[in-house]
Order: sequence, then C-alpha cells, then structure tokens
Amino acid sequence: MILDLQPQLDGKVFRCPEGVALTRGPMGLGLIVTRPFRAGEVIYRNESFTVPDTDHSYRVLVEIDGSVEEVRVTRTQSVKYGDGREFDIPGTFINHACNPTSMFFDLVADSGDEFYEQVALVDLAPGDPITIDYTLHDWDCDGHVFTCLCGSSECYGLVAGFKGLPRHVQDTMLHRIKGETARMWAALH
Repeated sequence: MILDLQPQLDGKVFRCPEGVALTRGPMGLGLIVTRPFRAGEVIYRNESFTVPDTDHSYRVLVEIDGSVEEVRVTRTQSVKYGDGREFDIPGTFINHACNPTSMFFDLVADSGDEFYEQVALVDLAPGDPITIDYTLHDWDCDGHVFTCLCGSSECYGLVAGFKGLPRHVQDTMLHRIKGETARMWAALH
C-alpha cells in the first residue's frame, strides 16, 4: 500500500535499534554497529515504507552521533518497487560496499506483517560499518551513478546498479539479487 508518509514522520524522532548507531563518517551519514555481531546474526529487524515513485523528499528527525537532527530522505535513498518506492529508517542510511558487511532478508510474520532482517555477513566489532551491495536490489540506481570508495579488491569502481555490471560479474550474483533487480532481470532474460 502506498501512503502519504510525511504526516506520520512529522515530530517523530527515529533512533537506531539496540546495537546500531547513525554516525557521520568519511562517506557521510552511515550506520555502524555498537556491539559485536557474529556472521549470520540479525543486526536489526525493521519495516519498510512504500511511497509514490516521485522526486518528493521527506523530512525525518533522526539521532545522529547522539543529537537529533532533521535530514531529507530523497528518492536516491530508496528502492523502486512497482509503482512506488520503499525506504526505511535506519536502513536508508546504509552505505554501499562492493564486498558488504550485511544483507537484508524480506520476511512475512505469521500476522501477515512484512518486515526485513539486516543480517551480518561477517563478524563485526563495535565501530564497524553496516554496508550492503546496492547492485543486488537496484537495477540502474535511478541514474544516480557514483564512484565507489569501498577499497575492496572486488570493487566495481563505477556503481550504476546491477545493469551496469559486466555480465561475468552478474552471473556470479544472480542467486542473491532482490526486488527491482530480480524483476528487471526476469523481464529481460
């Protein structure tokens, strides 16, 4: 269901779940862990919001480095899904890495409520960033192409979504793609 989210966001302060913090770092705003997590452990569980697929941005109050600040969540901080876009707090602030530290898994509770779990792919120590590979769920990054600075030996360099990856790299990742990427791949192949 697509909804007008701003009235629900006004005045609400989003704080990160236990074990996670939103902080300013070398790549701008990003999530870090504040306690150790083992590979395979759920870092946090959360719901996504679906909003219209427009250039509209949302004002959100979030706790950053212990202080409450207003930030704008834009279209580039969400994932296209059908005729809408999905985003969530704090997940919208997870930075990209070509060799990520986490991955999300969409789930449905017995009650029918949809949520996701952010799961550690590697052991994480306090202060380590929570990162994901944007290409796994974003077909073309909505034209928001950027040069990756992750420093991984597997770094893609230019990140332009799954569509922008060389075919041999795509082939190795097909079993992990999600959302928009999976839908576009299926439609084109």
